[in-house]
Amino acid sequence: MVLIEYLFAASLLGANVPHNDNLDKWITEESEFAWEYLFDNVAPYGKNTEGAAPGTVIASPSKSYPDYFYQWVRDAAITMKGVVDAYAKTDFQDLRDTVELYLEIQENIQSTANPSGGYSSGGLGEPKFMVNGEPFTRPWSRPQRDGPALRILTLTSYIKTLNETEPELVTEEWLTKLYDPTKPNFSIIKADLEYIARTWNEQGFDLWEETMDLHFFTALVQHKALVEGRDLARLLNDQKGAAWYDRQQSTLKGFLKDQFWSKEKGHLLAYLNTPHRTGLDCSLMLGAIHGGQSDLFPAWSDEVLVSMQMLINDMEKRHSINRQVPPYYKEEERLRGVGIGRYPEDIYDGVGFSGGHPWFLCTSSVSEILYTAIEHFVKQESFEITPINLPFFNRMHPNGKAEVGIVTVDDLIFHKYLRSMFTYADSFLNVIRWHATADGRLSEQFDGRTGFQRGAHDLTWSYGSFLEAVEKRKSAKLTMLNKVDKL
Repeated sequence: MVLIEYLFAASLLGANVPHNDNLDKWITEESEFAWEYLFDNVAPYGKNTEGAAPGTVIASPSKSYPDYFYQWVRDAAITMKGVVDAYAKTDFQDLRDTVELYLEIQENIQSTANPSGGYSSGGLGEPKFMVNGEPFTRPWSRPQRDGPALRILTLTSYIKTLNETEPELVTEEWLTKLYDPTKPNFSIIKADLEYIARTWNEQGFDLWEETMDLHFFTALVQHKALVEGRDLARLLNDQKGAAWYDRQQSTLKGFLKDQFWSKEKGHLLAYLNTPHRTGLDCSLMLGAIHGGQSDLFPAWSDEVLVSMQMLINDMEKRHSINRQVPPYYKEEERLRGVGIGRYPEDIYDGVGFSGGHPWFLCTSSVSEILYTAIEHFVKQESFEITPINLPFFNRMHPNGKAEVGIVTVDDLIFHKYLRSMFTYADSFLNVIRWHATADGRLSEQFDGRTGFQRGAHDLTWSYGSFLEAVEKRKSAKLTMLNKVDKL
């Protein structure tokens, strides 16, 4: 992998992909650290997982101030999706074994009675469990309805990957454990699908565990899970189930399109009935990353790009650390990335409530959105600047004066926009580089004034989100390289 990165960088000198020797080298080094530290938080072999059941993904080793030594359904699913993606690229057996252990612990906690209910009475909306698989029984923000959807997306991706890499392992017995139409409450994916189909229009807490509402992130990952579930049901000849999931995804799709865009504000809304907030939120980008589809709020959509840029504009002014130029940065000021917090009104400081700060995973998410959009635009050989996404493209335009219309590969400005987007994406990784420790550790947050890390140390999601962004960077880079003759 290091050799491939080196060859990419060397090949692109003087080409249409911006090049930064030092950043490329740091990304390679940090990726190695990030994988190591991520697996330190996965049982049974992780250094930080003493007492955890095999397959458990702990959110952080931190056991006090704050105590994150639990397994969140959401965090674990997102982390394991990254492991599945890595397995698909490498075919490493250790990665497959890790996912199999995750599958087993999820089957166990699905059937564990908890404060949200039992297996078929709401318990699938329970957000977190003890690391040994026992229920967490103290007061908490429950239910949270994104976990089952994210678990479905991870496991359906695993089914596809295993079928391509080792199809002999995809036996009827193994599949039945995941999806059994005759026992809807006793197979992991089927149970989660039934839960989503029945409850997607009910309020729950958001991924930050703070507001009870209907949420963009939750709804978008639920929709994608229903689509994946419908397709799996058809494949397994569960036509009745497939028709039910198809009706629900269609209704939910219309709801998403109708309810979460604010024409008045000119951006997406992270929640529908939380009037004390603007609706700008890092969860909008995370929703596009984990739940976006080509026809429903993908990373390159007008709504996602402009909402992201408006959140960036807020964060530039909100945190004083963002007014400092990071070391190593040599590009134009307009393309300088900043630390991104969760949302403008945030007051959580990692332990208490003295004021919000930038988060590593939110900062990575900007890079991932941009790299994903770049790859799509290059493959499509065009993009359209519209009145909606104009504020984003104004930022990308050398003179800040983008013009509404279709830009194609034959236009010189097409190349300039792509270069600007790639440099912009890299600059947010450069922010992470600035605030990471010398040995590559990432906490939950970094201080909005001093830049020092704060909150839960070695947050699993911080490492996973960085690695996701890096993978998208490699893919965007390769796509641009393959199109170099046309560009």
